[in-house]
Amino acid sequence: MFFFYASLVIAVACSLITERTLVGYNNVHWAIKLGVFLIFLAAWFTPATLSIIRRRMWFNDAFYNFCADFGYICFGFAFILFVLIFVRDGIWFSSYYISGRKPLLDPFNISVLTKVNIITVIFAVVLSAYGFYEAVKLPQVKRFTIYTDKINTEISILQINDLHLHRNKPVKDFAAMVDLANSLHPDIIAMPGDIIDDSVGQLVPHLETLAKLQSKYGVFVSPGNHEYYIGLIPSMWQMEQIGFHILSENGIRIDELNLFIAGIPDNPSVRKMKEYPRLFDGSEPYDYRILLAHNPTLSKEYMALGFDLQLSAHTHGGQIFPFHIMVKWVNNYLSGQYKIGKGILHISNGAGYWGPPMRILAPSDITLITLKPRQ
Repeated sequence: MFFFYASLVIAVACSLITERTLVGYNNVHWAIKLGVFLIFLAAWFTPATLSIIRRRMWFNDAFYNFCADFGYICFGFAFILFVLIFVRDGIWFSSYYISGRKPLLDPFNISVLTKVNIITVIFAVVLSAYGFYEAVKLPQVKRFTIYTDKINTEISILQINDLHLHRNKPVKDFAAMVDLANSLHPDIIAMPGDIIDDSVGQLVPHLETLAKLQSKYGVFVSPGNHEYYIGLIPSMWQMEQIGFHILSENGIRIDELNLFIAGIPDNPSVRKMKEYPRLFDGSEPYDYRILLAHNPTLSKEYMALGFDLQLSAHTHGGQIFPFHIMVKWVNNYLSGQYKIGKGILHISNGAGYWGPPMRILAPSDITLITLKPRQ
C-alpha cells in the first residue's frame, strides 16, 4: 500500500510539473492542459497500473504484452522528458539571473518558452529511441583477466545476470544472447540473480532457450530479489530442472580446478545476515573462492569471509541516467571492478532491463572473466 501511495504522489507531482511547463503558461484551452496532465499521469502510473492488470488477469497475454511494452515506453519517455525539463530550467534560470536578466534569456517569454519546449520534446523522443535501441540490442561482451597463484590452469568464467525474463520479451532476442554466450566457450557460467521475472508457467519457451546455455563445468545460479518477488521455490526448482546448479548459502567445489563457487541469496528480509554456516562446506583452504551475490551492498562483509572474487548484479549500471547517482548511493557500488581487501568485486550491468525498455549511459553486457596462474 505504501508503494501505491508513494507512486501516486510522485506521478501527480511530476505530471503537474510537466503539464505546467509544456502548456501551463500558454494561452490554450483548459481541456488541452487537462489532457496533457492526464496523459503524463497515466504514463507515470504505468508500473502500478500494469501490476493491477497482471494480478487480476483482465486481458489475454498478447494484449497484456502490448500494453506492457507501450506503457513502459511511455513511462520511460515521461521520465526522460521530466529530467530534461528539470535540468534545462535549472541552467536556464541560472543563466538568466547571472547575465543580469537579459531579455534574450528570459524564461518567462512565452514565445521563446514554446519553441524551447518543442525542441525539448523532440530531443526527449530521440533520446528515448536511442535508449530503447540500447536496451534491446545484443549485449556487449566485457572482458578482464585476473592473475592468481591459487590455480594452475587457465579458467574462463562467463557472468550473465539481470535477464529479467518476462512473457512480453521476445524469445528470439533472448536466443541471440544465448548463442553469443555459447560462442565464447566458457568453462563456467555464473548467473548471480534476477534471471526470472515472471511466473515460470508463462516462460516455457524462454526457459527452453535458457537450457541451451553450454559450459564445460556447468551453469551456477544464485537467486536475486526478483526471484523472491515471483516465487523463489518455483523459479529455483525450474532452474534445477533444466540442469543448473543452485547456490543459496552453499557452495560447490570443482576439484580439478581448485575452484570453489558459493552463492548468497538476495532475500531483502535477511540481507543483513553475517553468518552462513554452510557456505564453505566442501571447500579447501587453498581453493580460489568465488561468491555469487546478487546485491553488492554488503560486499565488504562478504569478502571478509574469505572470498577472492565476488560476482554481483542488481544495479543495472543505473540503467537510465541520472539514476546512476541514486543507484550508487543506495548500493555503495555501481558497475565494473572494485578492489575490496585482497579480493575483487565485479558488478555487471546485466544482459536485460527492468521496467522501461531503455538504457542510457549503461549499456547491457555479459562479462568474460579469465583466471590465469600467476607466473
